[in-house]
Amino acid sequence: MQADDTSIPPAGSGRASLLAALALAAATLLLLRVGSGHTAASRRFAARPEFEVWTWAFAAYAAAAAAVGLATLPAFRLLGQAVGRSATIWAVAAWPAVGLLIALFGPGGLVAHNPLWLVYERVTVATLVSGVFVTPSFAGLLLVQMRLSALRRETPPRVAADRAGGVVVELLWLRAALQRFLVSFGVLVSGGVLAAGAQRGALLVDGVSADDIPVIGLLTYGGFLTVLAALIFVPAYVAWQGQVIELKDRLYPVPENGLPSRDWHQARSDFDNLLSARSSAGSVFTAAFSVLAPLAGSLVSLLIPTT
Repeated sequence: MQADDTSIPPAGSGRASLLAALALAAATLLLLRVGSGHTAASRRFAARPEFEVWTWAFAAYAAAAAAVGLATLPAFRLLGQAVGRSATIWAVAAWPAVGLLIALFGPGGLVAHNPLWLVYERVTVATLVSGVFVTPSFAGLLLVQMRLSALRRETPPRVAADRAGGVVVELLWLRAALQRFLVSFGVLVSGGVLAAGAQRGALLVDGVSADDIPVIGLLTYGGFLTVLAALIFVPAYVAWQGQVIELKDRLYPVPENGLPSRDWHQARSDFDNLLSARSSAGSVFTAAFSVLAPLAGSLVSLLIPTT
């Protein structure tokens, strides 16, 4: 990245995001509802109000995935150009692998006990299409770590050449991108958890035993996604903080006599303010909310009426 390329790109066309969200929501509703009267069990299940809640929750999740995916795509593409094609391919390929783990840790029995005709095929297609739009958020978090690693090697010669301004601008950009990716990923995975909870509520009302779709499965699902969000965000944020501290020490080193002046203290303080290096209450709340959103979603889903 060059200094003049590091302004955070716009979130994309609002009209395009809205159209994509509406299109995917409509397609999801059709996918889950068309042919629901094929069998007697499907007709009974589809006639329940809880079925409406589940399908609309899934459609809302799909719509959010489409909107957020397009919103994060510009930042993802810019990061991909910075880290290179091979690194970008690796980050994108990691998402399907993680998706398999998510499927393994998903709440067991939801699809197996769902009487909807061809429910496995329906849910799989809807999940895969929505998952494609989650890719920029997940892969973007990985690419931020890769770019920070490369930037750490580039910083010393740029500071020595009196060109540290570009590093400062890029660190500001990476912080904004990191927050955008984290919030997007947290919102999307928590939406998936809420949709799973709505499906569980519909199945319980339809007569499926709670022992067949235990609540612990939903809580484990939310807990796993929370751990996943923390594992990909925390290392990136720690790396960013380390890069900021290292740059500050290079620009304003401790005097050899160990007696820094007041100007030295002020300069370092101004540097921290410029990069927002000190964690504010708002930034801490945003990060904590985004990381804990999946677990919170699983807890909220338990409040969905089942009678």
